Amino acid sequence: MKKILLMAFESPSGKIDLSRVVMLLMAVAYVAQSGYALWKGQHFDWQAFGVGAGAITTGGGAGVWLHGRNDRQADPS
Repeated sequence: MKKILLMAFESPSGKIDLSRVVMLLMAVAYVAQSGYALWKGQHFDWQAFGVGAGAITTGGGAGVWLHGRNDRQADPS
């Protein structure tokens, strides 16, 4: 399991990619906060949840893409 998780967070150069780790932490915090709101019986807007989840995914994907570009530019092979 550890090997699979490390593969998920590695950049093309083999280093741990901070943007992937931060994206995971934001997604877990977002889902946990939403679950807590539902558990407490607070009003929950599914449309806002979808927009927020999309924003987290898009921002994280852009970070992964940018870090991948920087790794390829730094590695001449």
